[in-house]
Amino acid sequence: MNNINKVFYLILSMFLLGAIPFAIAQDQPNIVLIMCDYMGYADTEPFGSKEIKTPAISQLAEKGIKYTNFYVAAPVCSPSRAALLTGLYPIRTGIEANVSGNQTGLTKEFPSIASKLKDNGYTTALVGKWHLGNKKKRSWPNTNGFDYFFGFSDWSIDYYSHKTYYDCGMYENDQLVETEGYITDVFTDTALSFINTNQSKPFFLCLFYNATLPPLQIPGNPSDIRDKETWMNSNRQDYIKVVENIDYNIGRILTDLKNAELNNNTIVVFTYDHGGGDLVDHGEFFHGFATLWEGGIRAPLIIYNPFVVMPSMIDSRLAINMDITATLLTAASVSIDDLDGVDLLSNEIDPERVLYWRFPGSGQNIKRQYAIRKGKWKLIYDNSSKLLFNIDEDPGERNDLGYKFPSVKESLITDLEFWREEFEN
Repeated sequence: MNNINKVFYLILSMFLLGAIPFAIAQDQPNIVLIMCDYMGYADTEPFGSKEIKTPAISQLAEKGIKYTNFYVAAPVCSPSRAALLTGLYPIRTGIEANVSGNQTGLTKEFPSIASKLKDNGYTTALVGKWHLGNKKKRSWPNTNGFDYFFGFSDWSIDYYSHKTYYDCGMYENDQLVETEGYITDVFTDTALSFINTNQSKPFFLCLFYNATLPPLQIPGNPSDIRDKETWMNSNRQDYIKVVENIDYNIGRILTDLKNAELNNNTIVVFTYDHGGGDLVDHGEFFHGFATLWEGGIRAPLIIYNPFVVMPSMIDSRLAINMDITATLLTAASVSIDDLDGVDLLSNEIDPERVLYWRFPGSGQNIKRQYAIRKGKWKLIYDNSSKLLFNIDEDPGERNDLGYKFPSVKESLITDLEFWREEFEN
């Protein structure tokens, strides 16, 4: 056996043992980044659902890599989205709570993945929910690297009238437009049009669905227009229908990529922005939206990369949504030296990696929350309590082990306080 074959079999053996994802060199791939909103961790089949049928998402998981220890950087929309688009912790960008009204959101001060890809030859688009500021000259998708924007800037929108509480509607770039149809279908139609008209050079498409946020209207009922009084009038069965429609539309994207012969040169990512609230299934995780408990920040992640051998792989290494940014930029041969995320396809991820969270909370009686995860251990500051959990053995965070492992607790407190001092002083 010659040296080249020895190296090949060594790498292959390491991959089969789960040591590394096995990737091969490629030209700049197309990228489709699909993000859902306000869903429960266990509400798709690859992540445990027996109730909701999601064959398209299952297809992605069967062909790609499923990440089972994946987190988002914040338990609400704007900071999580900012972290995903910039590859930076929310505490760095200053976007730690939801952006509303005339607040300044994401700006060029923190270049987005779209800006970096655009500078490296990509055509870029964001279709769906923005929620990172409505100042068109500063905090708008088109000023943050996206060549094309079709969607809305608020936290949610009526699925049929395409209006918000404030009577704002759908935008194409910076112009309000009148549109008809069920919102998830409309966003998918627009995404398909972008894919099919931008094949001459690599493209980057963010498809950010607003379903399953309120008003949570089911498909096929266009007379169901909501107002403030009826905005929350939905139930679990409505939720199931909405999720299954999302999956149907993801299937349309996958089919179109295949029919256009783009599936062999397109990376597809599926994830959430954070955990949901009412009506969702968090599986074994506790709590949800707007908390740093697992139900608020643990999320599904699937990456289908046609250049990675061995489908249906499960990666249990600790990961966070800034890693998506780093992974996609690396795939496009763009530097990630200035990011907080790491390339998930690298074998160089530190097994003792530490992840941090700070969430300011909201309301008079909700104090700022903090959390840190290192290996199997997670420490969470919840109001006046500092609680230690072994997440590997207790993913539901029911057994505080601080009294039993005081040295572990103190070590994590020290690490977290050191991280806080870096930004808070």
